[in-house]
Amino acid sequence: MKLATTARLSLALGQPRGVAFGLMRLRAIQRQVLARAGHEAGKGNVVTAAALILLWLAGC
Repeated sequence: MKLATTARLSLALGQPRGVAFGLMRLRAIQRQVLARAGHEAGKGNVVTAAALILLWLAGC
């Protein structure tokens, strides 16, 4: 979301289209790398699981 907003802002400020497309390519690459690594933090699953484990440990 931040990169898409940054890309739109760069176009609005008169930057070349290549800058905006480069930012969008960075986002696509980031998604591919995270997906290959099996990363789920973007969905909030890892953060939620960590918080639940901490609460469970605090209750023991």
